[in-house]
Amino acid sequence: MDISIKGTSPIVTNNMTVGLLRSISGSAFTMVMAGPLGAEICRNSFKSDQFINLKKTTKQYDVIITELFGTDCMLGWAWYFGVPSIVMTSSANLPWASERFGLPDNPSYVPNYFMEYLSIMSLYERIVNTWTLIQSKLLYHIFSTWPSNVMAKEFFGEELPDLDVLAQNTSLQFVNTHISINNARALVPNVIEVAGLHIKKSHQINEYFNKILTTDKKGVIYFSMGSVLVIETLPEEKLQVLLDTFAELPYKILVKGSKERFSKDIKIPENVHLEPWMPQQDILCDSRVKLFVSHGGMMGTQEAIYCGVPVLGIPIFADQSLNIKYAETVGYAIMVDYEDISKERLLGAARKLLEDPRYAANAKQISEDYKDRPLSPMETAVYWVEYVIRHKGAPRLSSAAKYLKWYQYYLLDVFVIIIGIPLVILFVIIKFVRFYKKFTDEKIKKTL
Repeated sequence: MDISIKGTSPIVTNNMTVGLLRSISGSAFTMVMAGPLGAEICRNSFKSDQFINLKKTTKQYDVIITELFGTDCMLGWAWYFGVPSIVMTSSANLPWASERFGLPDNPSYVPNYFMEYLSIMSLYERIVNTWTLIQSKLLYHIFSTWPSNVMAKEFFGEELPDLDVLAQNTSLQFVNTHISINNARALVPNVIEVAGLHIKKSHQINEYFNKILTTDKKGVIYFSMGSVLVIETLPEEKLQVLLDTFAELPYKILVKGSKERFSKDIKIPENVHLEPWMPQQDILCDSRVKLFVSHGGMMGTQEAIYCGVPVLGIPIFADQSLNIKYAETVGYAIMVDYEDISKERLLGAARKLLEDPRYAANAKQISEDYKDRPLSPMETAVYWVEYVIRHKGAPRLSSAAKYLKWYQYYLLDVFVIIIGIPLVILFVIIKFVRFYKKFTDEKIKKTL
């Protein structure tokens, strides 16, 4: 059973401006995600008719599946129905997910979600990465968990355990990563990678889009900035630079955008075709498409990898820089910083991706690596959901690390004992030697 609470919060699909997203990047984005955003979702959801009616139901459930993102208040339903809980994260893992699973998140090599670092970091990057990890966890606990806890107890009753306790009792997590496209990191048994869960078998392109993709040029370049960001809100000078760049390329350019929403001052080249919506995966998997120009969102990046298409990435916010930077390291993408957009940079990157065969070859190889799994992402998810149900929460999957306090996990108490006791003994010995020397010196003086 799928409980939808659509309408309780603002719709972001095709509704976010570039300016707004740029303004909440970096540390500001950390604050938005780890703070008021989650608590507001919690507040609005508990007021919905769907949740009020669900609370009155007498139906029995086997497991509750909810999202791990900005709040844990939905875990109250697992307690309410007395069933195990499974959480899903639609991106790379978030900093506040680690403690509840005992998931290693050593900042010396695990890049923080909010940073654009790779696994090999300089001293400065490790310092910033460590501070960002601590900061994001604290912000989440202070500005999301605490207020969400109050609202959850108001809705479910004061007998509801604290959300931290419910989070620690989560049976399983599905996370939208895979070793072929993300930095490798140690995982505990109940954190399962299912990158590409949204990807379905590609279909033959329909007649309408088949005509659009038909061209007498070298092929097609597909440009989209996802389902959230409205491309028409790009500053006019940057949008015109992009279009002028496309005009220089001997390819047909298919752009997800609405011509009617463009400024009248924008000049659209003849080789550019705009559509307000497109079947993105089917288009990317069409052999005529040679390059994907993207903001580096996780879903679109995975679709490009699945289809084996090189990527020219222009990250805007959140984890997009990290996605494209990692893609650069494995050789199927080039990143152009949003602030450094120029015709020369874009042309140079596009021509390199289109003309150097290594990028297409790397994209095809990564695509093979991405698909090389014992089970598909959906089959993997289904298996583990059923496993949790069969084994009544599957507690044996849990790492004991999640029950340790932070100072126990990092062995600070052990180091205090190992270092402290010898220091105390040494201190006592030094004091005794000094006392003995002083005592003997005084005794010698008296005898003289």
